[in-house]
Amino acid sequence: MNNYKRYIFIGVVVLIVAAIAWYFKKILAFLIISAVISMIGKPIVRYLRKIRIGKHKIPDSLAALLTLVLISGVILSLFLLLAPMFAEVVTLVNNIDINSIGAKIDEPLKQLNDFITETFPSVGEDFTIEAYLFNYFRSYVDLSMFSNLVSSITSFLVDLFIYLFSVLFISFFMLRENGLIVNTITSLFADKYEDNIRRASAKISNLLSRYFIGISIESLGIALLNSLGLIFIAGMDTELAIVVATVSGILNIIPYVGPLIGDVIAVTMGFVYYYNVGVSMPLYSFLGIILAVFVVTQLVDNYLFQPIIYSNSVKSHPLEIFLVILIAGQIGGVLGILAAIPAYTVIRVILGEFVPHLKFVQKLMSPIQEK
Repeated sequence: MNNYKRYIFIGVVVLIVAAIAWYFKKILAFLIISAVISMIGKPIVRYLRKIRIGKHKIPDSLAALLTLVLISGVILSLFLLLAPMFAEVVTLVNNIDINSIGAKIDEPLKQLNDFITETFPSVGEDFTIEAYLFNYFRSYVDLSMFSNLVSSITSFLVDLFIYLFSVLFISFFMLRENGLIVNTITSLFADKYEDNIRRASAKISNLLSRYFIGISIESLGIALLNSLGLIFIAGMDTELAIVVATVSGILNIIPYVGPLIGDVIAVTMGFVYYYNVGVSMPLYSFLGIILAVFVVTQLVDNYLFQPIIYSNSVKSHPLEIFLVILIAGQIGGVLGILAAIPAYTVIRVILGEFVPHLKFVQKLMSPIQEK
C-alpha cells in the first residue's frame, strides 16, 4: 500500500512540475538554449582556465565572457557568409516576370486540368487546379493580418533583443559557475537525494551533449549532400544551391516535418530559377531531379545519420522516438517536436534514478545502462 501511495505522490509531483514548466515555457526555453550553449562552451572555458599569464590565470568571468564572444562570433560569421547568398535569392525572386511565367505554364496547367477532369468527372468541367489552390490558401490566410505589419516587425525586433539578452545573460553565469543548475536543484531537495540528482545530471549532460553534436553534424551532412546534388546533378546556380541546401539542413532539425518543408522550398526555388534564369531541360525533369536529390539525401539521413544519432546519443529505438515526437507535437506543436527528444531523455534518466525498480523504467533505461 505504501508503494502505491509513493507512486501516486510521484505522479502528482510530475504533473505539477509539468504544469509549471508549461506555464513558464518561455523561461524554460531560455534555460534550455542557455544550457545548450553552456554545453558547447564548457570545453572552451576549461581550456581558457588553464592558461596562465605570468603567475595569474584567466578569471572565470573573463573565460566565460571570451567563450560567449567566440560562440557569438562564429554564429555572426556564418550569418555574414550566407547573407550575400540570401540577397542573391531575394534578387532572383524580385526579377520574376509573372506574366512570362503565366504564359509558359498555361499549356502544362491546361493538360493537368484536362487530365483531372477526365479522370475524376465528379470535380466538374469548370475545375482548375490553380483556382482550387487559390481558394485553399485564401481560406488559411487572412489578408487583414498585413495591416499591422510594421508594428509587428518592430515588436518582433524588440522581443528578439530581449530573448538574445536573456539567453546570453543566463549562459554567462552557467559558463562561469560550474554546476550552477545542479547545485540549485539539489538545494531544493533533501540531502539523501543529492547523489541521485548529481548522477542524473551527469547522465543527462552526457547524452544531450552527444545528441546536440549529432544533430549538428546531421544538419551539416544534409546541407552538404543537397548542395552537391543541386550543383552537380541538377545544375543549379552555386549560391542558390548553397542557400536552399543550408535551409534544408536547418529545417532537418525538426523531425519528420522539417524535411518535407525543405522539399517544398527546394522545388519552389527550382521553379523560380527555371523561369528566371533558364534551364535547357523540361520543367518537370528539372523539378524531378531536384526532388530526387532531396529524397536520396533523406534516405541517407533516415538509414545512416539518424540511427547513429539516436542509437549512440540518446540511445532510443526509432519507433520509440517517433511516438514521443507525435505526442509532443500534439501537445506543443513545432516547439513540442523540437523539445521532444531532449525532454524525453531527461525524463528517462530521472525515472531511472528515482524509480529504477519499476519494470517499464528498467526497459526504458536498459539501452543507456548497456556498456
